[in-house]
Amino acid sequence: MLFFVLIFALPVCGQTISGRVVDAQNAPIPGAEINLSDKTRVVAQTVTDASGNFSFESPDSGETLLRVKAENFADYSQSLPRNFSEFLNIVLQPRNLSEQVTVSITRTESRLSETPASIFVLDRETLSATAAQTVDDSLRQIAGFTLFRRASSKTSNPTTQGANLRGLSGSGASRAAVLFDGLSLNDAFGGWTFWSRVPQIAVEQAEVLRGGASAFYGNAALSGAVNLISGKAEKDKPILRFQTSAGTQNTYDGSVFTAYRLNDWSFDLAAETFQTKGYIPAAKDERGAIDTRANSRHNNAILTVGRNFGRAARIFARGNVFRERRDNGTSLTNNKTYFRQASFGVDFANEKTGAFQFRAFAEKQVYDQTFSAISNNRNTETLSRLQRVPSQAAGANVFWTRGFGANHAVSGSFEFREVRGFSDEIVYAGNRAASLIGAGGRERTFSVFAHDAWRVTKKLNVNFGGRFDSWKNFAAASITKNLTTNVASAAAFPDREEQNFSPRIAALYRFNNNFSAAASYSKSFRAPTLNELYRAFRVGNVLTLANENLKSERAETFEAGLNFTGFERKLNLRSNYFSAEVTRPVVSVTLSAVPNLITRQRQNVGATSSRGLELDAEFLARKDLRFSASYLSVDSRVTDFPANPLLIGKFLPQIARRQMTFQTFYRPQDRFSIGLQGRISGAQFEDDQNTQRLRPFFTLDVFASYKINKFEIFTAIENVFDNRYDIGLTPNRTVAAPLFARIGLRFDLGEK
Repeated sequence: MLFFVLIFALPVCGQTISGRVVDAQNAPIPGAEINLSDKTRVVAQTVTDASGNFSFESPDSGETLLRVKAENFADYSQSLPRNFSEFLNIVLQPRNLSEQVTVSITRTESRLSETPASIFVLDRETLSATAAQTVDDSLRQIAGFTLFRRASSKTSNPTTQGANLRGLSGSGASRAAVLFDGLSLNDAFGGWTFWSRVPQIAVEQAEVLRGGASAFYGNAALSGAVNLISGKAEKDKPILRFQTSAGTQNTYDGSVFTAYRLNDWSFDLAAETFQTKGYIPAAKDERGAIDTRANSRHNNAILTVGRNFGRAARIFARGNVFRERRDNGTSLTNNKTYFRQASFGVDFANEKTGAFQFRAFAEKQVYDQTFSAISNNRNTETLSRLQRVPSQAAGANVFWTRGFGANHAVSGSFEFREVRGFSDEIVYAGNRAASLIGAGGRERTFSVFAHDAWRVTKKLNVNFGGRFDSWKNFAAASITKNLTTNVASAAAFPDREEQNFSPRIAALYRFNNNFSAAASYSKSFRAPTLNELYRAFRVGNVLTLANENLKSERAETFEAGLNFTGFERKLNLRSNYFSAEVTRPVVSVTLSAVPNLITRQRQNVGATSSRGLELDAEFLARKDLRFSASYLSVDSRVTDFPANPLLIGKFLPQIARRQMTFQTFYRPQDRFSIGLQGRISGAQFEDDQNTQRLRPFFTLDVFASYKINKFEIFTAIENVFDNRYDIGLTPNRTVAAPLFARIGLRFDLGEK
């Protein structure tokens, strides 16, 4: 009896699903992965045979979702009703340029083409085909990505290396969160970014999210985020890359990246050494006896050791040591940095509870800087300040993500961070030490984050979530001792607390295979750094004062865009309109100006507005020829400032109204390749009063290489036309580096 019951019951408990997978020309696609899932798990899976056919038995579990994946084709999915029995004829379309890329900058992995955000991605091949030596110079391919000033991080002062996107700027601190393998690269004390801490050879993919990103990353992500991802070795597929080059301006570099897995152990090492004598940044017709070359040299090493426990768990430890020295273009000005960081992580995944990540870090840094006063004819220079800034930071976070059914990817996190730092300086007057000043404090932050990526239908994706941050500034004080009178005075600053909630909702809708539209609304913020609150600094004859009363910047961003894919999915066009209203932005406001000294102070301006249009284009003309371009038009102005109405309507400093970049990469054969990168920028102002205008510029870079087995000989030329465009007015004009050429050798064990 039991035998007959089972015989007749089995057909009711299961169903047979069969079909054929072909391309647009009706050619079969063998090896395509087929899986069937219900609301909680995958219930059946198989692959297509040589004729593209598939068939499998599936339990009767109600409505299910069929998914098909095949190399070089766009993913396909279809909902199947209960007891479905029809033969499926599935036609896969070629992947367009964005569908080939998976991004993680929104905290969960997703296809770029399915992510409702303005994201620009540079892969390893693109990074390798640019003439740029540094990560920040490579990211300048993206219109709207700038450092505070136009200079490269190779020779500029670290305090001007903060990243900004879409014209949301006002000072040297970064308005974008910058991360490397999930750990922040934003300086804990000053908010700027040490781009030299990441050897470019170690970066496998660079992702840039334009628009408010505090819902994902909290503080500093006012205008967006930059996510740098290192290469990962697969089992029995080690990575070994080496590069060295020599060029003009007495420039030499060498870097190595290797990743290896041995049984359950993994080892990653990235190291770099670099030096350049640089160039004289002062304009030729304004130079004096004190003007010298702006040069830099640094050494960097990152070592990671990890161990896997089966497929579900992994632990790792990472150490980073970084040392840098720069001369800043005059006889008496230089800076040094010594940075150490240790981090630890645990990854764990479980089918029922989801995937967990734990990260913890501790870091210490000492930053030394000298400042000087310069005569009008630039023939004499006197020391004005010696400054040492020791700082420490530590933090930890727990991140969790889990899929609910086939249509929800839910994630959340809890984070903690504490920073402390002080500015200890000797003030000189008349070539003699006149006073000692010490100022600083501590900051403690707690954050909670939650997000849901919801696939509403096959055509509609909706992402929504938010993050709550609470931070406190405490134990802040300033002590001044007059060395002439030996009298000391002290001031204790009151503790301050602030909270911020950063919501974000975004949607992407696919009209058909060619058109899609996306829109989002978000709020973001940036808390003032300890540097802005307590540290003064001087550049040339411009003195910028600290302000212990600064409050956080708040931004409200709306954006909407249209995407197009056509010409056999080889052309990808993206347009995006955005509007960002920032309240209480921190801007260096001019207090006074006399012939030998301009005095400014960081202040919260009432409000600013940045509105603009982004256009991106990618075209794969042939397998060996690729074009891309990026354009930004933005209007960034002060809209409200009760304390100084004269600034209303003025443009924000250091923001060009129009920017455009273009790239071409041509590889006619496996051995030879050539790349061109161009950048055009409109005029911008140095100061808040719009009296010091930096002229527009155009620059072109060229890269060419030739491969011999695993080795590659290359040459790179930056600023081919030797355009000495304006970088700053302090008030003397400083200009960009002249034509720079280098030749080098690469080795890549994993290169085909």
